[in-house]
Amino acid sequence: MIEGIFSNSNYQAACKMLDYNALRHEALAGNLANIEVPGYKRMDVSSASFQDQLSKAMRSGSAQSIKAITPVVGIDLATPSSRCDGNNVEMDRELMEINRNELEYEYITRYMNHDYQLLRTAISTQV
Repeated sequence: MIEGIFSNSNYQAACKMLDYNALRHEALAGNLANIEVPGYKRMDVSSASFQDQLSKAMRSGSAQSIKAITPVVGIDLATPSSRCDGNNVEMDRELMEINRNELEYEYITRYMNHDYQLLRTAISTQV
């Protein structure tokens, strides 16, 4: 039973989503830390690329293909700089993205907590 919970594709996908959210939080926090650095370009995890990889892996139904997905931090080339020093980090945007990322992380942990609760119930139930 335990192997069934932790090796199914939904659980593995949720784990990868948590990895994505944790890595994205680091990138967004780094952006805030470098908000005053001239020429700094904001970093982020490409959500479109990650979602495409995750969707393809989920369609395959293989937990191993889901485990192989690795979210990657890169320079956000889509955000133009509105400052004369070339830095393209905007505090309001970063704070909004951090809050959104935090909500996603919380939602996924609640989803995963359900499986742990089932396991806890199964262990503690007396026959």
